[in-house]
Amino acid sequence: MALQFYPVKVSHIKRLTEAAVAISFDIPEELKQVFAYLPGQYITIRLNINGQTVNRAYSLCSSPNSDNTLTIGVKQTEHGLVSTYLNQCLQAGDSVELMAPNGNFKVDINSNAISSYVLIAGGSGITPLLSITKSVLQFQEDAKILLIYGNRDASSIMFFEDLELLKKTYPDRFTLIHILEYTDGENKGILSQELLETVLADSFKSSNHYYLCGPNQVMNNAEAVLHMHNIDGSYIHREYFTAPTPQSDEQDVSIESSDFTIHVKLYGKEYDIVVESQESILEAGIKNNIDPPYACQIAACCTCRAKLRSGKVHMESREALTDDEIEEGYILTCQAHPLTSDVFVDYDG
Repeated sequence: MALQFYPVKVSHIKRLTEAAVAISFDIPEELKQVFAYLPGQYITIRLNINGQTVNRAYSLCSSPNSDNTLTIGVKQTEHGLVSTYLNQCLQAGDSVELMAPNGNFKVDINSNAISSYVLIAGGSGITPLLSITKSVLQFQEDAKILLIYGNRDASSIMFFEDLELLKKTYPDRFTLIHILEYTDGENKGILSQELLETVLADSFKSSNHYYLCGPNQVMNNAEAVLHMHNIDGSYIHREYFTAPTPQSDEQDVSIESSDFTIHVKLYGKEYDIVVESQESILEAGIKNNIDPPYACQIAACCTCRAKLRSGKVHMESREALTDDEIEEGYILTCQAHPLTSDVFVDYDG
């Protein structure tokens, strides 16, 4: 079945910085299995703000192996409707709607043979990497982690206390390097290619796995440096919080100016809906009130994922999907435009 929302109560809110909070949720016992997750994954939250229903995806900072609560980190952004509400208005005891955890940016602690991780975070990109760090250090006894974390200044570092505790608890296995744009100490600057080349000097190893999360430019810089050192692409894992930069082959395809009637299966029901010219399948589903699952609408998550049973579509971006998912016929409906009249999209698949 397609992903669905569940009512859940906020158990605790912790102020991390002037512009960021950690929000914990009390998952009822009967939903514990539904909300099982792997380190690095995200949840989707649905809120009603001033009469407007909005969905957003936020990465989990908690560890499924050691934390009793489900916790997300949220940094308030300028003009951010949801992030502002979560930072300034949400209170412990409030009820929200959550979708089960999802996402391909993850580490399976129980089946993973990785012994060395290099994590590169910028700003709120630390959120999923904190989940990965806590889980790996506690349950992979031989694994080592290098975390490079860039911020504007010391006051903007999210989860500072958590990271310091991990340093003290695992001094031989966890190395943390803070990079600050404004500081009187060492490691001053931004996560440019030149700086990353320096701090990663001893870490370009073919056996390492590299997890990147932060502003697009930070991840682009990190990827460029890793590719220059011939790191295999399958060892580089990325999580986008904003729209990924389209690849050249994604920019050259023009969408045909035609309306198509497509067939959609969702929550056990089937519909025929019209997708108008230049409209995505998700946009058409929302407009036709069939309540399709979605969060980011920019290809950064895979909440709107569905299986293409027949027909052809063009996706403007596919970043959140793996190659295996593409091969199996999955699409991101927020990015998919029908190219033929026999399109059948199965959310329940």
